[in-house]
Amino acid sequence: MQKEILWTKSFISACIGNFLLFFAFYLLVPVFPLYLIEKYDASKSLVGVILSSYTIAALLIRPFAGFVLDMLYRRPLYLAAYVLFVLTFVGYPLAHTIGLFLFFRILHGFTFGFVTTAGNSLIIDIMPPARRGEGLGYFGVANNLAMAVGPMTGLMLHDVVSFDVIFYTAIATGLTGFVFATNIKSENLADKRNKQPV
Repeated sequence: MQKEILWTKSFISACIGNFLLFFAFYLLVPVFPLYLIEKYDASKSLVGVILSSYTIAALLIRPFAGFVLDMLYRRPLYLAAYVLFVLTFVGYPLAHTIGLFLFFRILHGFTFGFVTTAGNSLIIDIMPPARRGEGLGYFGVANNLAMAVGPMTGLMLHDVVSFDVIFYTAIATGLTGFVFATNIKSENLADKRNKQPV
């Protein structure tokens, strides 16, 4: 019996898009504390509050995101959340007060929580059922690779370029990932789910 194809154009695009999304995120993880201290003269405790607000926002949005993704088409929601996630990076260099920076940080957390939930849902839709475990493993590797190289790259860039250049690098990386994400093709499974007998 021939094995179902896992490495389709959609699956490869999803993995690359996922890697670039997480790379853009991890690129700034080690840079943010330095940026907040240098630009706003923020205390260590305030830095902790601002950075943790991202995680809290991402956690709060996930249940809502899961509900919406079960009701509506996943691909357009994923793409919309992806592009909003990338565009929020623009707010960091534009924020002239620490309060405005915190606003963008919370907004970024909401978009991150939604896009990652949508990505995890969408990837299941485009994989053959018999190879979902294998596929999720490869999809997760993209996150781990980004975690391995993103912070290191961010610190290396910090030594040679300005904070603004690092922010623009994250934006460019995210936009490239979005281009790959647009290549993901999936069935509109919402109709099938809604038509199933209860």
